[in-house]
Amino acid sequence: MAQLAQGSSLTATTPNPYYGQIPVSSSIGGRNVPVAQLMKPYPRFLTVSSFRKNTGRTNYNAAEVKLEKRTSYGLTAMLSYTHSKLMDDASSVFDSSILTGPVANYPVADSFNPSLERDASLGDMPNVTVGSAVYAIPLGRGYRFGSAGVISWFLGGWNVNGLITLESGMPFAITQATNFNAFAGFGTQRPMIHGPANLSAGKRTVAHYINTDAFSITPQFQLGNASRDPARGPAYRDLDLGLVKNTQFTERLVLELRGEVFNVTNTPAFAQPAATVGVANFGSITATTSDPRVLQVAGKLRF
Repeated sequence: MAQLAQGSSLTATTPNPYYGQIPVSSSIGGRNVPVAQLMKPYPRFLTVSSFRKNTGRTNYNAAEVKLEKRTSYGLTAMLSYTHSKLMDDASSVFDSSILTGPVANYPVADSFNPSLERDASLGDMPNVTVGSAVYAIPLGRGYRFGSAGVISWFLGGWNVNGLITLESGMPFAITQATNFNAFAGFGTQRPMIHGPANLSAGKRTVAHYINTDAFSITPQFQLGNASRDPARGPAYRDLDLGLVKNTQFTERLVLELRGEVFNVTNTPAFAQPAATVGVANFGSITATTSDPRVLQVAGKLRF
């Protein structure tokens, strides 16, 4: 940051003390080079990296609750809830680059100040609720109704199951279309933020999912005050149902028929919004990450 504070003087050119030592085909091999190049830790090189030296640190805390009930009439139900917080300064495995910051999808704003990267992780999911139920319909062999003969083959062995999943949306990084500080070796330039990045639930739409008015372009020689992952994407909702029929003809011969419906409500799982300030679709969602409603039928004979 102290380097950027020198402003426009960084873009001025000065005689290259390494002229003749660097091939002239290089962008820094001419008679003159920008002042910013000579202020880098290794001015004779364009990029210097510590290969495979992972630098990220992470911290995870969570509270979990699980309820499970098994009944004598064939119903088994389970409900679990997790509330957690995942913080880190590097949401993917990447290298420490002395010149341009970690080489990954979201490079650091300032490789000499890693504290600027501390934020909610890209994998942070504060609330996760999962409920499941399996009901073995009490008909057929071993039960009061339809317990014998051929009728037991038709009435017995039916199981109904369901699974519901509710997950919070995850954070995502926001950058700006032009990195005005790339000349000085900064891997990314984050925008300025002037208010809450997230909209209330009632104001979110696919075309306008986050508060785009809260962001503006950061000018040259500044880093931008937005954190690494300032906004949070769409939540995930899913309901799956299944119907299974097991028919036991003999001790070893069993026919299993299965019908399943995934994403029963046909609820789309939206991808993260466009996250680049300065592009036309900033803040809008243009894709989904899962399939629409899917029906599946299968049969299996065990012997």
